Amino acid sequence: MDPPSAIGSRGIFAPRDAFYAWGLLCAGIAGAQQTHDFGYVPVGATNKANGFNFTGGSYNGTNEFMTTEMFIGPNAADFFTSSNYAGQTLPPGPFNFYTLSFVPHGIGFETAALTNFATPSPPFGAGITYLQGTGAPTNRPGSGPIVPELAPLESAMTNFLIAHNFEAGTLALMHDSKLVFRQGYGWRDTNFTRVIHPDNLFRLASVTKTLTASAIYKLIGAGKFTTNTTIYSYLGITPWNDTLGDSRITDITVQHLLDHAGGWNQFTSPVHDPVFRTIQISTEMGLNYPAAPTNVISWMFSKPLDFAPGSTNVYSNFGYSLLGRVIEKASGKSYINYIQQDLLGNAGLTNILGFTNVMASRSRPGDLATWEIWYADVPQFLPVSAVDFPANLKARYIDGGEYYESYDSFGGLSASAIGLCHYLLNYLEGNIARPTGTALSWYYNFYGSLPGASSMLIQHINQTSTTTNGIEFAALFNERDSASEVDNNDAYTAITNAVAVITSWPTNGGGMIQWSTTATNVNKTAGSITVPLVRSGASTLPVKVSYTTYALTAGSSNYVSIFGIANFGAGVTSQNITVPILNDRVIDPTRQFSLELISASGGAWLGDKVTCVVNALDTNTPPNFTGQPALLPNGNFQFQTLCSMGLLMTLEHSTNLIDWQPLQTFTNATSLTTFTDRNANTRVESFYRIVVP
Repeated sequence: MDPPSAIGSRGIFAPRDAFYAWGLLCAGIAGAQQTHDFGYVPVGATNKANGFNFTGGSYNGTNEFMTTEMFIGPNAADFFTSSNYAGQTLPPGPFNFYTLSFVPHGIGFETAALTNFATPSPPFGAGITYLQGTGAPTNRPGSGPIVPELAPLESAMTNFLIAHNFEAGTLALMHDSKLVFRQGYGWRDTNFTRVIHPDNLFRLASVTKTLTASAIYKLIGAGKFTTNTTIYSYLGITPWNDTLGDSRITDITVQHLLDHAGGWNQFTSPVHDPVFRTIQISTEMGLNYPAAPTNVISWMFSKPLDFAPGSTNVYSNFGYSLLGRVIEKASGKSYINYIQQDLLGNAGLTNILGFTNVMASRSRPGDLATWEIWYADVPQFLPVSAVDFPANLKARYIDGGEYYESYDSFGGLSASAIGLCHYLLNYLEGNIARPTGTALSWYYNFYGSLPGASSMLIQHINQTSTTTNGIEFAALFNERDSASEVDNNDAYTAITNAVAVITSWPTNGGGMIQWSTTATNVNKTAGSITVPLVRSGASTLPVKVSYTTYALTAGSSNYVSIFGIANFGAGVTSQNITVPILNDRVIDPTRQFSLELISASGGAWLGDKVTCVVNALDTNTPPNFTGQPALLPNGNFQFQTLCSMGLLMTLEHSTNLIDWQPLQTFTNATSLTTFTDRNANTRVESFYRIVVP
């Protein structure tokens, strides 16, 4: 970092750059450490968990000194335990119990982690109950306004979220394969202060299987294998202990797996659904890491089948885990790389906001993608963390109790609703690439459900050689009520009932509406930015489109948030949307906000450019001392600075370059400014600097 610009009245320091204050906090920690992350704790009346404990002393029978026991995290001050053993000597053997509780400071969810420097064994008691509470707000705001003609969809989503007490959801809906509705509802953050973006990522759970099936059909079309390929010989994964558990395993084909007919019945089998038993599998196989899909497969190949392959159909997560390995073997790529690079490609994968529309799910909250939503699930107990195996830690199912990294091809994708719409535009759901110029009908519903995730992907289309009619949509939620899919059924009914009463759908003469560009720049001193909405195609109908701004790195000191509904008269092909830009009078990095299209009616639809990112540029130059300072005959000290106009500046002086005192604070009105210090002769020595925020 350059030194501050400074001028001494008895010695002159060459001016460099404007002075900036930097803060650096360093901390040294010694000793072994055990941290338990409590994840998101809902605020409410029931705010106590009992049964936490750790064993004092070490394994060699010596006493152990608890050096530190503390909470860390943004809300750590609100958490406390009934007993604090910091500073105490803990004899070996006895359990040291404590109760965890917290005092909420506001509505929403809080997070903290408990860190101590003794090694718990086990870290926490088996009888632990998870912190619970109420207090979620009753409203579920949308990320933007919608056109009145599509109000039934708005009501369907908000009523469903409130009825099921879900905090966040998103819906993207196409009519005749044209996007007309794209909206997020609820809260992006756990303190319920920021409305979600329409394109936030959600876990797909079993909706992942539809993309897996399409990937299989794509590889079959490329001649990599056939539906009759036997997976045991093709994969070459040996059974655990080198003993095949059932000779019929060698008969299982790719088609059997696609049809859930591979021979496994999770409801009657002694091993149940093996994909959720990674801790058991890792333990039995003697692994020192969480069981990967190939480990689960090897373990299952050593077990007997529940029925002859192809003789019946029983829903099988494990079968689709096998299909993921087939994709990897045939493509030479990881499952997620093949889905992103080959199945979807950049056109439908890249979001203009800078993230990927379909990606691999992660287990721990800290590992989630930047644009992925948080997940709400409050069980009555904390299971052992699967993702942390072999460490004996506990976590909610949504935070590591479920090992999402191993779920990839049967339930391990996260996606935006609009990303799934791109998939539907290119594939028959769960099947081959959409053929063009071919008459067909395709009615396909698929639901996904895991703790913290409810999802649905719907494709009901009738296609002729020239037209496509029908409804397609993706609805994603960050919670679930029931493993029996009741919540998904309710959401599907609500959305399809809303669709049934809407009459304003894309039609000839409506045209496609989108932003003129996906990104634009504006200087922070410009006063405003204007971005045109453009209509292409036939434009003989009067139509409407709704829009909104969405904060990215820019805030209320950078621009004025706007929203509204733009009306296009018959024949009108462009409408200008103007956003006021504010000069915050400080030197900033580039600040960003976005303009978003939410819905269209009157026969129009939304194009590909539904987001336009606005970069508010700061071209201000920092203040620099210039010219030759002068000590005037009357003892005053005079000097000049060059600086951009409109900046908030403070002139400070010091006698020791450590303690600085303000002389003047002002908004700079001219590029060249002259300063006179009339008290300079009262000091033995003076140094000067200009500080800008």
